[in-house]
Amino acid sequence: MSHCTTTVVLERISDSDLRADSRAEWLAGEYRAGEYPTAHVHYDLTGGAFVVVAPQGGASE
Repeated sequence: MSHCTTTVVLERISDSDLRADSRAEWLAGEYRAGEYPTAHVHYDLTGGAFVVVAPQGGASE
């Protein structure tokens, strides 16, 4: 998560779910339509999960 300095983790989806990537992208889209217009997905290598994050405060970058 190097390009996001101060983030809010909105969702964490284990990669054991076969549809984790598409679910995370869908959730990011839902957050973008609401309070977090810059929400996006990162992959947490150490935690083995897709993570939907947004800059703290929901403001655009």
